[in-house]
Amino acid sequence: MASTIEELLNQAVEVFPSRASGEDLYEHINKISVRLIDESREDFIMTMMHWLELRSEPKTMLAVDIIGKNRLIELKEPLKVLLDDVNKGKAFKSFYERPIKKSLKQI
Repeated sequence: MASTIEELLNQAVEVFPSRASGEDLYEHINKISVRLIDESREDFIMTMMHWLELRSEPKTMLAVDIIGKNRLIELKEPLKVLLDDVNKGKAFKSFYERPIKKSLKQI
């Protein structure tokens, strides 16, 4: 099922209109995520873990947002690792620290 959830989310990101704003994309994916978490939390967690490991936009930062808004406590440590990587310059620019810290506070 994890691959199905990941496939659904990947497709949702890919087909989202490029003319729409980033905020619209985040809102759209968050709405879909609520339903998918209810269907299979474990598989959803695995998908978000994979997105965090990608270290690429938009999926990694979508995962950061989703994790915080849905209080996915299971992913608190991987978020801390991402924050550490941002602070060390291994992943993303330093301004990405802010949304990661925000999600950590929401958990």
